[in-house]
Amino acid sequence: MNLQEADKIKDQLLLHRLDTLLFEVMQACGADMWLVLGDEYNEGPCLKTFLPSTFYQARKRTILVFYNNGKSVERMIVSKPDFTIEKFYKPVLLKPPNFDYEMFYTTFASSYDLDYIRSLPVEDEKACLKRIIQERKPKNILVNTSELSPFADGLSHNNYKFLESLDIELKSSEKLTLRWLETRTDMEMVYLKDIVHKTREIIDSCYTRQVIRPGKTTIGQARYYLMTKAYQAGMIPWFDATVWIRRKNKSHLENDDEVILEGDLLHCDFGVKFLGLCSDIQEMAYVDDGNQALIEAYEKLHDQAKAFQDIVMANFKEGLTGNEILKNALEASKHIPGARLYTHPIGFYGHGPGPTIGQFSNQDFLEGMGEYKLHNKTCYALELCIKDYVKEVNVDILYGQEIDIYFDNKAHYFAGRQDKLHVF
Repeated sequence: MNLQEADKIKDQLLLHRLDTLLFEVMQACGADMWLVLGDEYNEGPCLKTFLPSTFYQARKRTILVFYNNGKSVERMIVSKPDFTIEKFYKPVLLKPPNFDYEMFYTTFASSYDLDYIRSLPVEDEKACLKRIIQERKPKNILVNTSELSPFADGLSHNNYKFLESLDIELKSSEKLTLRWLETRTDMEMVYLKDIVHKTREIIDSCYTRQVIRPGKTTIGQARYYLMTKAYQAGMIPWFDATVWIRRKNKSHLENDDEVILEGDLLHCDFGVKFLGLCSDIQEMAYVDDGNQALIEAYEKLHDQAKAFQDIVMANFKEGLTGNEILKNALEASKHIPGARLYTHPIGFYGHGPGPTIGQFSNQDFLEGMGEYKLHNKTCYALELCIKDYVKEVNVDILYGQEIDIYFDNKAHYFAGRQDKLHVF
């Protein structure tokens, strides 16, 4: 897929979200008007998700106004006229001060009624926003401030002061912002399936002797292979890919200069961002040295990790908090050695907003997003591990797995999971 095709799909995904999801979440959260503000290079995590492909960043100060009229959402942008955005948001600052509107509209936007624009008063951002509010008289005006999550706290200090100068009551959009960010549309689900599948294909291609030559290939070469393949496919790694080694008498090796040997157990962690959506995958592999007993020991660990995945998936139930899912899953996994759960939401961001379901260093109660409830149409990186002693290598092996799933009444895999240990 070339850049033009990718940008076209990104815009289709955004327009579909605006047309189908925005009204739904504003209604569910009782939101009348939502103001989403950000500045060029300082957009905040929410505004970024509203920008079409032509907006690599916000343009100067960008102000989006969403008004729920009870039947639909009016989508407006209060900024210098920029008609590359008008199919997404209606430009409402048509005659700003110190702006040669005669030249601009005759050159770039001749379809606009210039006689009508001449009749308008000169209006800066503040006056325009005040007029919109006065005309619509919303019952509440929500802005991106939050004590719970930084994803809902993207309004800068200066922009907050700008809104305060309007002399209007501002309320937190915390609930609305989190629901907007975490909820996936059916169209996004289709592309996420492809993204997850492609991510797993790249991992599969890495775990071969064409790429990893035992005794020659280093950890650094293996993990940079993963990231290079992503770039070649038009995708961007959203974190530094890792490859770790578990070896006889060595429970964890991760130095880039370490050479991969036969008999090594490899653990990779790799994720990409494409079309504005993220994947996050961990898979394990054994560099075959003919030790069948060791292969069988690792395959036993793999089967136990899969059983743990099954238990966690069964405990995904709408309305439960992340802490409740964690507790229930661990209770049901006491027979699995060293079971540890640290699953996180995924979507626009690799570590996204939504219920936190355990942390590697905390398998108990988590304040804040641990108490956030599971909602429908949301996605997660099902991240976990088990740990058990393997006599053949004389170490406790931490055996990690991570696979992307979605929750739609129940938990589903996007594109399968690692059914068997990679042996090459």
